[in-house]
Amino acid sequence: MTSDIQTPSRSPAVVLACLGAQGADLNMVRSLGEQGVPVIVIGEYEFPPSGYSRHCIEYICARNFTRRPEHLLRVLRELRVRHGQALPVFPTADTDLRALASLHADLVGTALWVSASPDTVNRMMDKRRFAALAQALRLPVPVTHAPRTLEEVEALSRVIDYPVVLKPAQPTAWMRPGMDPEIARAKALVIDEPAELMRVCCRIAPHGLDVLLQDYVPGSDDLHYSVHAWISRSGQIERVATTRKWRTFPVQVGTGCLVETVSMPDLEAEASDILALLKLRGMVVMNFKRDARTGQFMLLEVNPRLSANSLLLTRAGFNLPWLVYSEVCGRPEAAPTAWRVGLRYLSAKADFRAFRVLSREGRLGWGEYLRTVLRPGMVYRAFDLSDMGPPVQMTVDWLALKCRGSGRWVRSRLGLNAA
Repeated sequence: MTSDIQTPSRSPAVVLACLGAQGADLNMVRSLGEQGVPVIVIGEYEFPPSGYSRHCIEYICARNFTRRPEHLLRVLRELRVRHGQALPVFPTADTDLRALASLHADLVGTALWVSASPDTVNRMMDKRRFAALAQALRLPVPVTHAPRTLEEVEALSRVIDYPVVLKPAQPTAWMRPGMDPEIARAKALVIDEPAELMRVCCRIAPHGLDVLLQDYVPGSDDLHYSVHAWISRSGQIERVATTRKWRTFPVQVGTGCLVETVSMPDLEAEASDILALLKLRGMVVMNFKRDARTGQFMLLEVNPRLSANSLLLTRAGFNLPWLVYSEVCGRPEAAPTAWRVGLRYLSAKADFRAFRVLSREGRLGWGEYLRTVLRPGMVYRAFDLSDMGPPVQMTVDWLALKCRGSGRWVRSRLGLNAA
């Protein structure tokens, strides 16, 4: 998985590819590569699509590095020796950011850090700590509870208002071995009644009851907004921009699968005030939801990294990875470009799954769905005519999966199975 890119004037950047990143690493690789930055991808599994991008000059597998960060450190040290300099390392999801933060002391002289300080990263990712900080700073967040025992959950279940959102206090808390797959795959769960809350928490408790209960902000998925920001090392908020999620998957509590660039000056001003209080650095994405009852924007979370759909920002004139790369590598700052409103990003597979849910509920028909996904100029998660390696590889992987146990698979399609 190498390409013939030769860009001696620019040192390579390292992009991390972890399981469950939903294309974030590919978006990052393309954003950097389109500015002429050669990219080395380090993945914790063998064949990430980003490793097949024309912008990727090398792919290295450091298996399970999110659980075994020492595997990642070994690879970064080898790259330091081979290239004769420390290279900037870009995490793309909570799990690889957490792994990288755990190595921070060992990265001095080995890699260039592009995120906020490790303590800030941990404070933002630990939802208990962030909830306490948000309360102290009086940020506009939903009412949040942090029970630690089933007895505390049972007591809360009798007094809280439903529906309520149940989420892991740590990004990887529900990814532990033996966890119920339905829960392990979820980013959060919407709970409608006390009995359901107790049932789910009883399934989680044997693995550690590391959860938060948060008031559900009413409204459909199209009331979700994300404010993306770049804060320089001096603490100056250099640029902000906003995207709107039209659909998410899973519905209500998932990742944006149909997202559009918008202009929201008032929300961006509010977000900038919050960022000044939090004293963050580097790349930040803040997730808000407008309360359907009051119209107020409620802050759901702050992530000290890029969003999964960062290529949409790049195509709209806000190439965050390139700006950060330029800063950490001491290159002249790029001139700002105009923000393009109305550009949409589609994660087709996830969006179709969201459509099926909404269709069953009678909230979205085929006509409206097709009008939203067949618009010209769409930015796709995988498909890109200028970089066809990743979509081709994803198609091959899908076909291989379907054909695994090909005899039974083909016979079942041809109706030749024995009675």
